[in-house]
Amino acid sequence: MREENNKAIYLPGLNGIRAIAAISVIISHIGIHLDYFGFKNIRAYSLADYGVTMFFALSGFLITYLILIEKRLYQKINIRQFYIRRVLRIWPLYFFYMFITLVILLLLKFNVDKNLIYYIFMIPNYPFAITTATGLASTVMFLGHYWSVGVEEQFYAFWPWIMNKTKNLLLISISLFIGFIFVKALLSIFHANVIVITFFHYTRFGCLALGGIFAFLYVNDSKLIQILKMKIFEIIAWSVFVLVAFNLYGLYNIIEHEVFAFFTLIIIVNQISNPKRVISLENRVFDYLGKISYGLYIYNPLMIYLVSLVMKNIIKVESEMNLVIIYMVTTISIIFVAHLSYFYFEKPFLRLKSRFTTIESRSSKI
Repeated sequence: MREENNKAIYLPGLNGIRAIAAISVIISHIGIHLDYFGFKNIRAYSLADYGVTMFFALSGFLITYLILIEKRLYQKINIRQFYIRRVLRIWPLYFFYMFITLVILLLLKFNVDKNLIYYIFMIPNYPFAITTATGLASTVMFLGHYWSVGVEEQFYAFWPWIMNKTKNLLLISISLFIGFIFVKALLSIFHANVIVITFFHYTRFGCLALGGIFAFLYVNDSKLIQILKMKIFEIIAWSVFVLVAFNLYGLYNIIEHEVFAFFTLIIIVNQISNPKRVISLENRVFDYLGKISYGLYIYNPLMIYLVSLVMKNIIKVESEMNLVIIYMVTTISIIFVAHLSYFYFEKPFLRLKSRFTTIESRSSKI
């Protein structure tokens, strides 16, 4: 097993992964909401969908890795501190943005759906599944993307408990991964209710568990990890990223996101441990965007709408140049708001969170 101490663990390139995932979501969301600006939408759901899968893979890997190190050093996991850290990192911005959104919806006289209760109790993936499966407007406007935050919180409601009790984490992780895929396969084979199938499709526990598997293999210096650091595998992984960027990737089966998570994890292990990696994500731009990536993800739907209220009266002719302007202005606006949020709203909670941190990680030297 790798030797670690209680000093901050340096993991390069992870902010780069966060940056790529967040920008992918923003680009996709702008494209599918160009109608706000009076233009024709660009249907590019997959870019956001796979961007979120990157977040899941990274989250499953990083949190499992840190818990493994904590358990090795202290023989157990401080469950209480784990959940305090989660609450301080996720909940303040989650509920702050929800409050702002509800105020704006009321001011604009939009209907606030009764399904708001699901967002309050961190089950936003349920109304999202209804909307995606049936086309019925079940999500609260500008909160549809909360489905992914709900999935993560639901996964971590039980994951640290399992890790704290089990002596064979690899077996448990593989069992969860295979079991979840098996359930999805059964639902598909027996033509279960479309809402149920959609719910399980977006409940990406398989991707999170796969991240946990990679973390276990990495911490224990598995030969498989060494093999996956061969240049050919890294090139293949980056090639899949390119296919996704151009909307050319899509297996269209029950494991397409688990497969993409696998390639994402190849990139992750190469970033953090391969000095000869093909592409390095360690730079100031990615570091900055990665730090504010939670805000980039959370604020983007509302910001796209608010920017459109201004720009649709200025840019009225649909052209390639005007589309470029819309993407640039909207993206910069989202970055600006996420910057303010990180440094003036989230930072105090992050400082408080550090008091409950057992194993600290740093994703950049910059």
